[in-house]
Amino acid sequence: MTLFARRSAVPEPTGYSVVDEQMVIRGEINTQGTIRVDGRLEGRLQRAGTMIIGAKGVVVGDIEAREVIVGGIIEGNITSDGRVELQSSASVRGDIMAIAMLLHEGATVHGHIDVDHRNAEAGEMPRLEIARNRSSAALNG
Repeated sequence: MTLFARRSAVPEPTGYSVVDEQMVIRGEINTQGTIRVDGRLEGRLQRAGTMIIGAKGVVVGDIEAREVIVGGIIEGNITSDGRVELQSSASVRGDIMAIAMLLHEGATVHGHIDVDHRNAEAGEMPRLEIARNRSSAALNG
């Protein structure tokens, strides 16, 4: 290796963003990638690919995403054109609209749940699955 060797190209962004436990974000977020919240997000999240709220994460505002996995607290409505998963530690104060939903035993929802296939692609049926005593690797970091 020489002293003035060319550096390799800057790596492409992975599209994965993290709001860690010490961080608070206020405002509107728009991303096509994945965002994980272990801290606090106050504001609207729209058009996310995947939204993961860790067990200590708090979101105050509405969420629009393809997939939403919740282990923490959401105070707002969730709209998903895919799947919503509520872990046993999840608490949602708001309405949920999705094509498919997985509700783990112990999760709480204070609002309406609408699992509607009319928003799905042709041939896809709505699903609401209740899980007992399962865990998800997505929330373990």
